[in-house]
Amino acid sequence: MKRYGRVVLAGVFMLLLWGCAVHNNRPKALEACKIAVLLPGAAGDLSWNDTNLAGIAYCEKKFQIGIELMNNVKDSESEQLLVEYGEKGYDLVLASGEQFTDPVNTMAGQYPDTFFCIINGIRADYENVAAVRPREYEASYMAAVITGNIMETGTAGMIAGYPNEGMEHLLDVYEEKVREILRERGIEEAAFLRAYTNSWTDRSLGRKMAEQMIDSGAEILFVYSNEAGLGCIEAARDQGAKVIGFSSNPTREHPDTVVASIKFDFGKLYEWILSRYENGRLRGKRTEEVGLKEEIFVPVYSSHISQEIREKVEQEQRRDEK
Repeated sequence: MKRYGRVVLAGVFMLLLWGCAVHNNRPKALEACKIAVLLPGAAGDLSWNDTNLAGIAYCEKKFQIGIELMNNVKDSESEQLLVEYGEKGYDLVLASGEQFTDPVNTMAGQYPDTFFCIINGIRADYENVAAVRPREYEASYMAAVITGNIMETGTAGMIAGYPNEGMEHLLDVYEEKVREILRERGIEEAAFLRAYTNSWTDRSLGRKMAEQMIDSGAEILFVYSNEAGLGCIEAARDQGAKVIGFSSNPTREHPDTVVASIKFDFGKLYEWILSRYENGRLRGKRTEEVGLKEEIFVPVYSSHISQEIREKVEQEQRRDEK
């Protein structure tokens, strides 16, 4: 009997634990939730922040909800802002950028009733923290197919924000694929110039770096550095070089300079996150990835890109989606 009682108690205990898990991940109607998004910058960067803002606007319309937006969040103030959202009882807080990984994981445990999602985060330490990463290397691979097929001199420049693991990987993928295509075209002596601004906002530094690379022979620049990237585009425009845009669509504003872009469709990304949260399927202590299979990456072309090259990109997309 004692053994039977212990078994029953153990079963009850497990049911209680299971009930807590269900409670923590229970479905919630989005229109009844308080939701906020933290961004490192603001509109107009033709890069990461514009991409996020478009995704947020899309989901507000699709789900008929309001999302509170906090722009230009500095690293030094992010933790305090996250604390404020936790204290105010927000249901879901999305922090968009790898730089939010440490602040979120530092304080999330204090607010178990708030769920935190780090977009492009690299870890999730708590049951109420999820990290969702776009497979950016898939997008840089697509950018490389374009670059490798339009280059003439064999010298390319790469300007990025910070040398974190994800950034270095996507640049490595880009460089490797461009080299492969150039070899197939008979260009053996390819040169790649790589630099990091260590800033998402220093436009003048981006311009100086781009000018130096162009002076060193770079005919095409692959740029992923938010507002700093605007300076790169300006330098390329003034010196007759070309740019491959990344994460947003600067080709729309500068088609003669930014001859192609790989746009991130964050409408789909935010929809993916919000739908899972609403259905109780956005799980904590997990890092999940999305990319080509979820149709997150969209190539955008100017008239400078031939139909033949566009078809080559589409072929690579179909192969990677399988």
